[in-house]
Amino acid sequence: MKRLVLLIVVCIPLFLSGCLSSSSARIVSDMYKAAIMEEEDKVASYFSEAYLDTHPIDELTKELAEDVRGMYGVNMMNITLIRDRELQDDYIESLGLSDEKDLFAVTAQTDEREVMVWMIERGDAQYTIVHGERYDFDTYNEKVLQ
Repeated sequence: MKRLVLLIVVCIPLFLSGCLSSSSARIVSDMYKAAIMEEEDKVASYFSEAYLDTHPIDELTKELAEDVRGMYGVNMMNITLIRDRELQDDYIESLGLSDEKDLFAVTAQTDEREVMVWMIERGDAQYTIVHGERYDFDTYNEKVLQ
């Protein structure tokens, strides 16, 4: 009986963390999963047309898949929503993005020294990745986080 209670106590937080995770963080996770499966059309569906104009989908998919392989799976990438109060006040503007849009910043660790920060816009029908930038940890802490 004690083992059952212990199992329930351990599983409930894990279950709830999955249920309560942000939709924008799930978009990034799903995008990486599609990349590792080499589903270019599905990967492209997560990005804005403007982003895809500057990043060819075949190269983007390969790069994303390499990040997943380097971290030994999507679950090991520490994909996390960055709350507004954690962001530098002028970070969104420094990227040339409008602060008036409904934007979310999501970070994904791509190796032991770097993270990728994705900017996701919530539209009427879906979330769309509009910007992505790779940072080493020192630069990330300096430019992105407060």
